[in-house]
Amino acid sequence: QVAGISGIQGNSSSLLNLPMGVTFDPMVNTYVADAYNHRIQFFLPDQSEGRTIAGITSSPGMNDIQLNTPYSIRLDNQLNLYVVDLGNHRVQKFYAIKQILFCYRY
Repeated sequence: QVAGISGIQGNSSSLLNLPMGVTFDPMVNTYVADAYNHRIQFFLPDQSEGRTIAGITSSPGMNDIQLNTPYSIRLDNQLNLYVVDLGNHRVQKFYAIKQILFCYRY
């Protein structure tokens, strides 16, 4: 098991609520589109506590820092994160993922 707790939904840093998409970076960190919590969670390898790196937990919205039911995620070669924001009918691009990785890594 990489993230979440089987059979339990929630919005704490260790729980997910309808995870829809997952991707990994070259350092084997895990990124999860946590649809009903309206966020993207970041998990270091072998860690059960995640960190919200996009969206605001349990707060759907339309502004640039909010998501509404993120569905799918991908990283490009520069570690930019692309999020299919299903409820807002858009694809969001987040540029700061490289900086986030280094902050959480050390």
